[in-house]
Amino acid sequence: MNLSRCAQALEAVLIFSLASMLQATAADTAPVTRDQLIGAWRLVALEYVGPDRSKVDPFYQRDSTGLIVYDPSGWMSVHIVGPHRQAWKVPVSRLPTTGTPEDSALKAAAFDTYYAYFGTWSLDEARSVVTHHVISALLPAEEGQDYGQQISLDNGRLVFTNRSGPAGRETVRRKVWERVLSP
Repeated sequence: MNLSRCAQALEAVLIFSLASMLQATAADTAPVTRDQLIGAWRLVALEYVGPDRSKVDPFYQRDSTGLIVYDPSGWMSVHIVGPHRQAWKVPVSRLPTTGTPEDSALKAAAFDTYYAYFGTWSLDEARSVVTHHVISALLPAEEGQDYGQQISLDNGRLVFTNRSGPAGRETVRRKVWERVLSP
């Protein structure tokens, strides 16, 4: 094969590759639809970059697990669980005035390594924003809150991206979820 034919073949491969990448990128940047969101999703990654370039998320531990469910009737629920949770026996009572000081410490540790709320959800497909309308939460202060999150699909994974803070001092949090096909 002469040099001219090699160059033409290489050019054809590059054009095909570029077209494939652009097509994949266009598919991944298309707005997420309601039907695509409905179902159960398992947490596969938490990504955090603070304004000082820190990577340690102040809310979630590395290797946390979780599940988020979007029901077609408009209900949702999310649970995020820290790794290496300390186990102890099921308490006889959950009332704060009962139990030992050790039980109180274990309850506090369990609370600090678990995050959950449920409520309803709405989707603004044009803006790719899902909003969770919290009805009840592990943290009572979150009840009645609305949490809007930018969403996208990246290779079949659901990605929530939240940005906060001024330009140049921005915090970026990403939660990456993978569809659960079976329990």
